[in-house]
Amino acid sequence: MTRSSDNKSDTPRAMARARLRPGAASGRTGSGSGGKPAATLTFKQRFWREVRGYAEALVIAFLVVTFLFTTVGVVGTSMEPNLDGGNGRGNVLQALLTGDRVFIPKFDTWLRRAGLLGHYERGAVVVLREPATAPTALESGKRNFFIKRIVGVPGDRIRIERGQVYVNDVAIDQGFITDSGTIRVAPVDFPSVIVRDGAVSALVMGFETTPKGNAVPMLPMGGFAPASVSVDDPRVQLFYGNVLKNVEVPAGTAEGTPVVLNMVVPAGHYFVMGDNRSAGGSEDSRYFGPVEAMAIAGRATAVIWPPRRDGEWNFRGLSAPEAFKAADSAE
Repeated sequence: MTRSSDNKSDTPRAMARARLRPGAASGRTGSGSGGKPAATLTFKQRFWREVRGYAEALVIAFLVVTFLFTTVGVVGTSMEPNLDGGNGRGNVLQALLTGDRVFIPKFDTWLRRAGLLGHYERGAVVVLREPATAPTALESGKRNFFIKRIVGVPGDRIRIERGQVYVNDVAIDQGFITDSGTIRVAPVDFPSVIVRDGAVSALVMGFETTPKGNAVPMLPMGGFAPASVSVDDPRVQLFYGNVLKNVEVPAGTAEGTPVVLNMVVPAGHYFVMGDNRSAGGSEDSRYFGPVEAMAIAGRATAVIWPPRRDGEWNFRGLSAPEAFKAADSAE
């Protein structure tokens, strides 16, 4: 009797009230942003909820590629034979899809800029912003990214003579720049010069006018342009001023022949070169001089794509060639 008189919630009316309560046993709250039922959200509220989701994803992606890591596709032939720039033949997208892709640990860049890891080592492969005076930068109106190898660090004396690179008077074994005839090596030390009375008086390097009206130097492609340009010409100073002052003219140097590039890498700068040392193979510090440390966007540590190339395993680390250890031990 006591049980039946106290259990009033078992009546049909009480059960109906229970079913009408929000958030009953079914667990369906139907709430959306701010606890409102999804059906009552306005278009504006739904729109901003979607935008916030995309914005959060973009912020996370930005933080990752800025401070943790990123990947960069290799385009062009300046790092052959060690990095493949793809076969786009002028099509950048095709080259990116077929060329090697390298891994860049961005935290390494920030730690070096903060002075916690010291300078980059000789032989490291780095991605850098091209100098503002590079021909391609002037023509396009923007500074693209180059991928090169560090040859000299701050304070190093760099000498290039007859195709041989010397770092602090140590000849660097350049076996790493050739590979079973992949490229035909025709070393280019420096644009040919006209020598008179033991001094450089003119540069044997013609200039051409681009479709946009810019005057840019013609990089050597199997030979030098016959025109000679005064070294005082503003165009020469723009492109080669940083390097010309470091050119040595050995006694008895004949006119119109390559001369010796001899310079000390300034503090906070690096001397970079491409591995493709053939004529016209790489636009690098031989032409525009050392680059600022802050222009280096990161160090490439590995090739991560494609996993295989020409039937061989392509995934590999990018450590400095053994050849640079000779210069390290000479310090």
